[in-house]
Amino acid sequence: MWNRFCIVLIFFSIVSLQAQDYQLGHGLKLADALNLGAYFSTEYEYKEDEEKAKIDDIAFLMYGQIDERFSYLAELEAANFYEYDFKDRSSSDNTTFQVERLYVDYMESDYLRFRAGKFITPIGYWNLEPINVLRDTTSNPLYSYTMFPKFVTGVNLSGYLSMDESVQYNIFAQGTRDLDEEYMNILNDHFFGASLEKEFSPELTAGLSVGEFVTLTNERYVFLQCNAKYDSYPFKLFGEGVIRSSRDTQKHYSEAMYLQGSYNYSLEHMLVTRFEYFEEEELSQNGESLFLLGYSYRPIYPVSLKAEYQWHSLKEQDKFLVSFSVIF
Repeated sequence: MWNRFCIVLIFFSIVSLQAQDYQLGHGLKLADALNLGAYFSTEYEYKEDEEKAKIDDIAFLMYGQIDERFSYLAELEAANFYEYDFKDRSSSDNTTFQVERLYVDYMESDYLRFRAGKFITPIGYWNLEPINVLRDTTSNPLYSYTMFPKFVTGVNLSGYLSMDESVQYNIFAQGTRDLDEEYMNILNDHFFGASLEKEFSPELTAGLSVGEFVTLTNERYVFLQCNAKYDSYPFKLFGEGVIRSSRDTQKHYSEAMYLQGSYNYSLEHMLVTRFEYFEEEELSQNGESLFLLGYSYRPIYPVSLKAEYQWHSLKEQDKFLVSFSVIF
């Protein structure tokens, strides 16, 4: 396993040195229609009864502009590539690469863009940044993987709604099983929805999404989501919330939200904090909440070192996390 990981790093180091115009984080351009990229992240986790270190994921990307209207992206990822458990001194690995994203875009105009394949569900902010190095914290809020499917295998229409280009829309639809279900958070064969995003000023945006999905166990859910963000350097504050209800005979209701703020006290250093709340009717009447305090060091944008501590309402879930990630 370690030999494979070293080969990956050596390959990209050699390729990077040989590429005249290569810049870390921008991928390697072989042609207008062929660019190569990659990223990896490592993580250390410590809590009361667990201590683990892992290479969290390794991924390869291929993307390009075929002509003026057509473009594409393909991403293969091996999640939980290697993990070592300090408590019981055991290890596990996964060197199988799965299809994270695979789609083709057709740009008719700024007001109509068509996408087909497997792509990120176009909802809110967090879901649109799946790569560790691009985020401000190591962990993901519960909201991001419990309330709706993270990916769509189907089609999406998007673009601007008005001539002033202040409102963007997305309409997506899936009527089959996922292209690759290995890392899918909610397995489904029916997923439809729409989202709107309004820019009120260069610093302030807000959005709204609605959707419906049916799991492979034939549970039907509908959800309503909202989000807002204020970003004016060195401060950033954003949050998302969603309510979800089943449409079955036995009604189930869930809600989740998070609010995250950050302060860059220099270009390289950032302090970040987040509050989360999650409640699922059939699991807990009191819900679950957590407060996070973290630090991010980014010597250059494609390289990130982050640390955070989480205080949970369920005390035994308190934990400390550190991650190191790079995008090539």
